[in-house]
Amino acid sequence: MSLGSALNNALSGLRTTQAQIQVISNNVSNVDTPGYSRRQAILKETAIAGEGAGVRMEGVQRALDEILQRELRTETSGSGYTAIRARITDQLQALYGKPGTATALTSVLDTFTQSLQNLATDPASSTARASVISAARSLASGIVRASSGVQDLRTQAEQSIGSAVTRVNELLKGIAASDRRVAETLGREPALLDQRDAQINELAKLIDVRVQENNDGSVTLTTQAGLRLYGNGQPATFSFDARGTLSAGSLYSNGTDRGVGTITVSSGAGTVDAIAQGLIRSGEIAGLVELRDKTLVDAQKQLDELAASLSGALSNRSQAGTAATAGAFTGFDVDLAGLQPGNVITLTATVGGTARTFSIIRVDAGGALPPNATPDPNDTEIAIPFGGGMAAAAAALDAALGAGFTVSNPAGNTLRVLNDGAAATAVTGLSASITNTTLVGNGPELPLFVDGGSPATPFTGSFQNGSQKTGLAGRLIVNPGVVSDQSRLVVYSTSPLTPAGDSTRPALLLERLTQGVQSFSPGTGIGGTTSPFTGTVSAFARRLVDTQAETAASAARLDEGQKIVQASIDARYGEASGVSVDQELSQLVQIQNAYSANARIMSAVRDMLDVLLRI
Repeated sequence: MSLGSALNNALSGLRTTQAQIQVISNNVSNVDTPGYSRRQAILKETAIAGEGAGVRMEGVQRALDEILQRELRTETSGSGYTAIRARITDQLQALYGKPGTATALTSVLDTFTQSLQNLATDPASSTARASVISAARSLASGIVRASSGVQDLRTQAEQSIGSAVTRVNELLKGIAASDRRVAETLGREPALLDQRDAQINELAKLIDVRVQENNDGSVTLTTQAGLRLYGNGQPATFSFDARGTLSAGSLYSNGTDRGVGTITVSSGAGTVDAIAQGLIRSGEIAGLVELRDKTLVDAQKQLDELAASLSGALSNRSQAGTAATAGAFTGFDVDLAGLQPGNVITLTATVGGTARTFSIIRVDAGGALPPNATPDPNDTEIAIPFGGGMAAAAAALDAALGAGFTVSNPAGNTLRVLNDGAAATAVTGLSASITNTTLVGNGPELPLFVDGGSPATPFTGSFQNGSQKTGLAGRLIVNPGVVSDQSRLVVYSTSPLTPAGDSTRPALLLERLTQGVQSFSPGTGIGGTTSPFTGTVSAFARRLVDTQAETAASAARLDEGQKIVQASIDARYGEASGVSVDQELSQLVQIQNAYSANARIMSAVRDMLDVLLRI
């Protein structure tokens, strides 16, 4: 190697070390810059005619662990999902009240129960009567407030989805602009790559993102379910048709009766409903949709079930059937006087050796029976109109039950159900649950809690123009007639007149509330779909509050665990791609030594050239 070659090599070393120092200084100055990835100089040996000719710097690249970056985005989406669920479920629990606190629904219900106990002990006491009204009003108000709070949370979720969709569109447009610039530079500008990554990382918090890098440095973005978000320079367009303030009847549906907004995504491949097709599986948006359409809807159903069971337990009477025969036909008669729309007649029979239960529900013109209208998952539900009279209702039921049964209306309000005389069918029971809609004259049952719609009406479980149960928790009030005449808490008959000290009605109300066992709809999420929760109204209220407390605690634990995972990934990603001042300074010392060594080589070459020139 000639002295000239040695000099050129040393000069190239000086130039590259100067460039490396510039890279290090840039790293150190950006040590606290969010989204900044540590830079590394790309060095390459140069050769002429197969001999070493020094070194050159080809460029600067980011110190990036792509596997960790992919994991980071996945966990960022998970964190967006768990964080929003933890926050909203904690607010939901606050609406019910924490178990054991004075404001919990269970505590308010216990206060009402105690007031009934006091009234049953001293029915003539005006103070005890006033306490029952006051406690009943507090209970109804607590249920209404909780229902209103649930719908407020759903409305907030609806609005938050709209805001998130707007931000997604902004980010996709920004990613498209950054991606075009990256492609123009063939991915050689670390600052542009950092800018695009920061936008993708923010997008990952809102929606699950999968990133595919292309040969020219550009990217293609999809969700985990395959929804195309960005590709070939074209971002997808998200749309959300918000519905404003939501109510208990505002539910998601694929049909035209949809009561909440949905997310549609338009791209070169067409337009799809991302919610209907399940194309968003994680991120804040997925969490908001689940809260709006599942978690909070279940909470409303639970409150509606509590309101309905509370009202029905106090106002419904069980009308037992009596044995009846007609020749070889055997079965039962039941008096259906006072049967209201939504009231249920229960028929049990053995058909072909199999025990069966038929729930016959009064649904008059303008009504329709929804699936699973009763809590019994194994019954056969039959909608029968009674508006045309008992004879017409009996004929309709006879046609609905079919062979093996004979249904008739022997007189008045009596419904008779017999077998057809064949051994294959045996009618084993017939009864009805009938709502007492008046304050006196029909027994001690009392419609104390009523539907406060316009006008206020007793709750009968009607399905006329939709289910009366839907949203009942937001309309529940104490019967105005009882509020204006508190004696009706005791007096249930005017002929003969119930004595002022008669404890029959308050004792019945107390027994129905604390001892009356009933089944609750499995649609509330409490109890299994094949084994609905069975117990008293008080037991259901406790289970409801406990369920929400556990839901909130579970969401909080999940979010806490996700935060730990996120922090771990953040730390590992920071170690791999972030700037460490100690590491940079250590590298700087090495570069300084290399710079000094190259300078000494140049000095030695100069001295040798001087010697040669003096010869």
